[in-house]
Amino acid sequence: MRGIEVVWLSQTDLTNLNAGEGEANFIDIKKYKKNGVEYPYVSGQAMRYYFKEAIRRNLDGEYMCVPNDKGETCGNIKDCIGCDLFGFMTTIKKGTVIPGYPQGHPGGAMTRVSPVKVSPAMGLLPFEENAVVDFLTRRHRMEKGEMRGDIVNVEIGVNLYKCGIAIDVARVGGEEKVNEKTRSVEIEYYADTDTRKKRVSKVIEVLRYLSDYSKQARLLTDFTPDVILIAFQDVYSHRLQKALALNNGGLDLERLEAVINDVKEYSPKIIAGILPGVVENENKVRNKLEELGVKVKSTNEAIKEALNYLNKQEL
Repeated sequence: MRGIEVVWLSQTDLTNLNAGEGEANFIDIKKYKKNGVEYPYVSGQAMRYYFKEAIRRNLDGEYMCVPNDKGETCGNIKDCIGCDLFGFMTTIKKGTVIPGYPQGHPGGAMTRVSPVKVSPAMGLLPFEENAVVDFLTRRHRMEKGEMRGDIVNVEIGVNLYKCGIAIDVARVGGEEKVNEKTRSVEIEYYADTDTRKKRVSKVIEVLRYLSDYSKQARLLTDFTPDVILIAFQDVYSHRLQKALALNNGGLDLERLEAVINDVKEYSPKIIAGILPGVVENENKVRNKLEELGVKVKSTNEAIKEALNYLNKQEL
């Protein structure tokens, strides 16, 4: 197995998952434009934060470092699940013993490319047709005990977001090294197979528990998958990300079929999950997936099946 790819849709209630720059008394929503129409989105940086915090909340004996005041992490991919899965740019002190430098690091900057790739979450419904401006009162106490308040406008909306992740399984727990004799690139592993498998499992598992979005004190939101596709791949690819597209309120079946057929050529296992009532042509989507040899379950069952399948595989 070289890679695992996941793409999903998540339907939200009124919320503001990722604010833009805004103004002093106006909290907007990040938006992108397509054909002159604005749609909301959640940045890739925010999505990475959601995943990191979900993993941190559900650690089971694993170590995950906390960035220092400069935002730098430990850089020890053998011991730290966060540095291994999400990469880093950090400064290592001279003489520090870390994987790859048993005699001590020479000191200086060190970078690791993240094996876990995360897409922005793209809203698929026009913003103006599905949003409202809410009023928030910021209250603060004055010197003599009296209360004053500032009125703040907050953009909130409902939408259907498309999200995705891709895991470069081959690089989890290891780092690419150049073999000077053959002038080829090889991966040197610093974590054993069980540890690597457990770390990959964490990324898939926390899809059920994503929760650390912004403004949750007053805009409680569930952003976990409502329609999900998971592919275990013999090659590393991002193709599955194009499988889910809207067409007149429902999923585009032609697009779904074309992408699934492409991905099946190098994916021995594809899993689907659907929460009832999210897409208008749900029954047609179920039938199409079954026709393509992809069994449809609930989203929770799909994630559990993916974890069970992963546990039986060789990495």
